[in-house]
Amino acid sequence: MASVSRESVERALRRHRPVALSNEAGARALRVVSSVLVAALLAASASFLVPATVAAQTADANAAPRASSDHWSLLERYCTDCHNAEDWAGGIAFDTMTPDQVPHEAEVWEKVVRKLRGRLMPPPGKPQPDETALHAFVSWMEGTLDEAARLRRAPGHVPPHRLNRKEYANAVRDLLDVEIDPTELLPQDDAQGGFDNIASALQVSPSFIDQYLSAARTVALRAIGNRNARPAGTTYVARDAGTQQFHREGLPLGTRGGIAVEHFFPADGTYEIDIANMAQALWVYNMEFENRLVVVLDGRQVYETTIGGEEDMKAIDQEQDPAVDRINKRLKNIRFRATAGLHTLAVAFVQRTFAESEDRLHMHVPGGGQDRVLRVSSIEIRGPYDVTGVSDMPSRRRVFSCYPRSPEEELPCAEEIVARLATRAYRRPLESADVDALLRFYRAGREAQDFEEGIRRALTAILASPDFLYRAAFPSQSLTAGSVYELSDVDLASRLSFFLWRSIPDEELLSVAAAGRLRDRAELERQVRRMLADPRAATLASDFAFQWLDIGKLDEIDPDPRVFPHASGQGDLRADMREELRLFVESIFREDRNVVDLLTADHTFLNERLALHYGIRTVKGDRFRRVKLENSARFGLLGKGAILMITSYPNRTAPVLRGAWILERVMGTPPAPPPPNVEALEENVAGRRARTVRERMALHSQNPQCFSCHGVMDPLGFALENFDAVGQYRTVDRFAGDPIDSSGVLPDGTVVNGPDDLRRALLRRPDQFVQTFVEKLMTYALGRPLDHHDMPLVRSVVREAARDDYRFSTIVTLIVTSDAFLKSAVPGEGEPRPLVTRADTQQ
Repeated sequence: MASVSRESVERALRRHRPVALSNEAGARALRVVSSVLVAALLAASASFLVPATVAAQTADANAAPRASSDHWSLLERYCTDCHNAEDWAGGIAFDTMTPDQVPHEAEVWEKVVRKLRGRLMPPPGKPQPDETALHAFVSWMEGTLDEAARLRRAPGHVPPHRLNRKEYANAVRDLLDVEIDPTELLPQDDAQGGFDNIASALQVSPSFIDQYLSAARTVALRAIGNRNARPAGTTYVARDAGTQQFHREGLPLGTRGGIAVEHFFPADGTYEIDIANMAQALWVYNMEFENRLVVVLDGRQVYETTIGGEEDMKAIDQEQDPAVDRINKRLKNIRFRATAGLHTLAVAFVQRTFAESEDRLHMHVPGGGQDRVLRVSSIEIRGPYDVTGVSDMPSRRRVFSCYPRSPEEELPCAEEIVARLATRAYRRPLESADVDALLRFYRAGREAQDFEEGIRRALTAILASPDFLYRAAFPSQSLTAGSVYELSDVDLASRLSFFLWRSIPDEELLSVAAAGRLRDRAELERQVRRMLADPRAATLASDFAFQWLDIGKLDEIDPDPRVFPHASGQGDLRADMREELRLFVESIFREDRNVVDLLTADHTFLNERLALHYGIRTVKGDRFRRVKLENSARFGLLGKGAILMITSYPNRTAPVLRGAWILERVMGTPPAPPPPNVEALEENVAGRRARTVRERMALHSQNPQCFSCHGVMDPLGFALENFDAVGQYRTVDRFAGDPIDSSGVLPDGTVVNGPDDLRRALLRRPDQFVQTFVEKLMTYALGRPLDHHDMPLVRSVVREAARDDYRFSTIVTLIVTSDAFLKSAVPGEGEPRPLVTRADTQQ
């Protein structure tokens, strides 16, 4: 097997002498440097996408406990009618198998266990085993698989892991105190299994290297400032420019509408702002009343003007275009001074009374009127002009830990800066060759310009280096395929920090790792507790949980304005739902509660807008605050607007989507994809009696082929039918006018009627939800998909966590201290072929 060490890669890198990055030759040099390491990493990992070979290819046949006749007869009684050597349903024939073959066929039996746990098999309509027999069989099978796995543990392998753009932004923030929007600098990352940090999905291409090199230049300039900056413009478009009659969070008190942006100013100097035109000729909408508009920089007003009112209306009426141009000119070339760095610039209207207007003020209810307000649709910021230098800012303080007072002090200071930043960026102790390579970039910049230019070029090289952009564990070259090895302390520190913080290790974690103490169990657990208490651990809610729960789809949803006029086009409402869910999940994690509370907790976080949407009238203002819920239907994840909206269509609820979401995200048993050419649900037609969603679903699922899945999904989805497509609680179907029917029968015979019954049914087996949670969290932690080799470890974590009431920190600690997290395997040639139990092997 081809192998590579960190030393061999670094020797290859040192053959390429870096030159100045300000010219094309320098860019080519750094591009070559990046390509060398990328190619070396990939060459050493030609089979990274193949699961690692287990240490023992064949388990002891005696590893499988002898099955009782009752256990094995369950298959014969309920499964072999379809899964037999003649029909090969699903490519499996149970009548050709014996208990002794179970350890050899772990992949098949893990799928069987998953299907049985979710009651996906036997399919609805077929004879079903009773709960006692089913759970006894599943317990026996899991025990057999776990015992076999104990004899041939393999931690799996993660290929070189490129930082995705969220990790890149976090790393830049923690390294340099520079905030960036990675979507503006870097390409979209591919996701796998719902997560954007899966190493095998984070591919590399020449254009990718160019984009990261460009990003490195941009970030280095932002960190140091640019006293040679030339005037440039940036345009910002207001979110939901059509609804600006209320105060917006982040804008000054006493204002309404408008826009607030975080803008980076590259140098101290004069800047200009243009506000989009508000006046127009012929018909001027919402100009009847005078509006005061203010421009505010970091809370300090830098400009004020008025627009609209009697004088402006009279001028437009008499002069038309010249008057319009004169009025709009008040909104152009607004000059102000700003220092280098990130600042908040806001443009908003001073709040005024609407008493003089006779119009209705409720725009988003049936029969409502129009609001008489002007709107800010966009702004453009230009500059700098008259540059006077670059003021001290947080990022400069982070970079310049020293500053030379004489030419003799420049090189020692540069060496100190470069070594300190590279140690943190590379997440490991440096060798002299690392520093020498970076100082060559510094010298090129110093010779071309000055000390700060040299540091800027060295910093660019650090940020474009594969040592920064990749996480990779290097095994010893003497190890053979399938061999298991322990991660080094520094590699473990990176894996831990990117799991809990999605960022680089801080100085304490890196120091402990460099001292070789991180693998000590007590020290590792202490670091986990410390890191979970850090605000950066909030990414576990905003990133891990949002990807597990598929909340990214919320951005794609826009309710039908004909059906939900109060919710259509309301990006603010969707943003509120997203924030509610983030704060809710974060509260469970931060308070170290039982993770089952994600389904049962009786609190949430609301501001006034979302509270009114939910029918709660005791919350006032834009600020989110913790609220104890009175309607138990809203408890836990299943009552959150974000979940209910992503599992609906724009114009109606979707019990199938909701049922499938519960199966996959809560129960961990995703349904099979629908067969091809499935007809869409019949929509109501004007002039005919409107049918409820349940009635239309009943017609759709009469086909036996459809019922095998719908019989499982539909009862779960119908239990949430009291929530409409935008998450509001209802008791009557808006189409048919009939009372909502949220009843159903689950495959195990449990009768449910509404969200409370559904929650109780799910909680009958809390370990199933916890197992789903552990699977998803472990996938996110390792940065690779789990397979059947990992399931015994997942079950072990669940069992151990049960002893501590499934506390969140306990689950995290059990994952971090597991072999899968602490170790890796040298990639091999894959698993041995299975025994003849699948149709595709019968050739």
